[in-house]
Amino acid sequence: MVRARTPGAPRVLDLGAGLDSRMTRVAPPAGVDWYDVDFPEVIALRAEAVEQKPKAETIATDLTEPGWLDAVPTGRPAVIVADGLVAFLAQDAFVTLLHRLVDHFPSGEIAFNGYTRFHTWVLKRYRGTASIADAVANPGFDDPRDPERWETRLRLVEEILLTREPEVAAYPPAIRLLTRLAARSTAVSRRGTTVLRYRFPP
Repeated sequence: MVRARTPGAPRVLDLGAGLDSRMTRVAPPAGVDWYDVDFPEVIALRAEAVEQKPKAETIATDLTEPGWLDAVPTGRPAVIVADGLVAFLAQDAFVTLLHRLVDHFPSGEIAFNGYTRFHTWVLKRYRGTASIADAVANPGFDDPRDPERWETRLRLVEEILLTREPEVAAYPPAIRLLTRLAARSTAVSRRGTTVLRYRFPP
């Protein structure tokens, strides 16, 4: 999902890690420090449900609380992943988190899902996402360069639109056709799944 190219041996932060086995799938090389970060109750569940790798550390915290980054050493680049997290952070909390991350590390990359205003509207009203509707706190943003304005040290380096990814070839025929039609429009594609990747410092 994330195509980071940060040189050296970075520190990886998986924010809102949940029960994701990302580290097992990525299999980072020796020298990479990996941190899975989520609420204390989620981290406790991870310990029971997800195979714990010796190289991975966990941080049990509310990401909106100050000070949790003190557990992560500075001095090395960072690769930061926030898969599916942004929709559940209020806008001011999201911007504050960006500031704290960029302040903490000398350089790095951060990738997260882009949620447009239409996307968050659907999450709150679609029957299939009713179980999470009340937890959606972010209003969404339509311009992937908005985070550059909120945190001026960020630079957008990649916008991944699922409609234009190779995985579309494996879709059922009707959905594949609709997806490829949607791929002709960036605005329409952004209403689906997108991943935004930024680098800092500029």
